[in-house]
Amino acid sequence: MKTSRLACAALAAFATGAFAQSASDYALNDGAVHFHVPAAWSAVMEKKEGNPQAVAFQVPDPSAQGSEDSATVTVKTRKLADPSAFAATVQEEFERAKAQPGFEIDSANKNAAIRQYFVTRGKTRYLVRDGAQLAGNVAVEVRCQRPLLAATPAAWNTQFDRDCDAVVASLGP
Repeated sequence: MKTSRLACAALAAFATGAFAQSASDYALNDGAVHFHVPAAWSAVMEKKEGNPQAVAFQVPDPSAQGSEDSATVTVKTRKLADPSAFAATVQEEFERAKAQPGFEIDSANKNAAIRQYFVTRGKTRYLVRDGAQLAGNVAVEVRCQRPLLAATPAAWNTQFDRDCDAVVASLGP
């Protein structure tokens, strides 16, 4: 009897875990957009009502500990009246980006699908990578920004960029 109670409890725990949404899986626009982020990222802001919607994440960066600087990733959606408005929406967001202090295109960027540029936040220069996709009639922007700190190991920067690319790749209905 004791064994069957344990087996039932284990089965119930497994079934609950199997169908529970992971803390690193997110959805916006009533499920029209799904994406996955690394488990170590902390959601610091979620706006899942209205238009636009967004989730912002703080990415652990040991080099920025104790400073005003932080690496962040924001996934933002905007429902469009017509999918043909996608290009204009992406351009509008880029025009806003160009108005930021210290804006400069990163000429080293070789990925045509990503807009990569530098901005200045306070006294720190940041590298920003913007990717955009259309999901039905929802424009999705993934903005990854990390401070350019001398103490940050190159391996951390590479992993951050790889994780950002993985978020974009995970976008789906």
